[in-house]
Amino acid sequence: MLLFLANILWLVTSFYVPLLYFLGGIIFFPLLPFLWPAIKYSFLPFGREIVSTKYLKSFKEKKGDETNFEKASPIVRVLGNVVWVFTFGWIIAAAHILAGILNIFFFWTIIAIPNIIAHFKMVPVAFVPFGKQIISKELNKKLKDARADEEFQKLK
Repeated sequence: MLLFLANILWLVTSFYVPLLYFLGGIIFFPLLPFLWPAIKYSFLPFGREIVSTKYLKSFKEKKGDETNFEKASPIVRVLGNVVWVFTFGWIIAAAHILAGILNIFFFWTIIAIPNIIAHFKMVPVAFVPFGKQIISKELNKKLKDARADEEFQKLK
């Protein structure tokens, strides 16, 4: 319930940032399926985490559940990120930085503190959205625990 309220407050106070992501996805419609996770994350950021695709692949046992962009060569991902950075990426990153700074002026309100953190967490995604995955915080915690267990077993 708390995450739902945080996401609603995010949409009320920062509605323009997800709209920029969506506009960028529409303008670059061939990239829309690959930008869709970042667009969804920009609309509802609370309760989710950003992880690299490489980190997530280290836990996958089956190779058949990859998306088309995950199968693409790293060169294609780099080119997609370069095109995105020089067109919409820097605009959206600047919007996140500006919104974060504006929210700092309202840090004394409870609402602004999570928004500040969310805006600054989303700056790297705005620059390079390809090669990133959005997962729930619970799943990320389980993955970190599994990694810690593996490391602990190696020490024995």
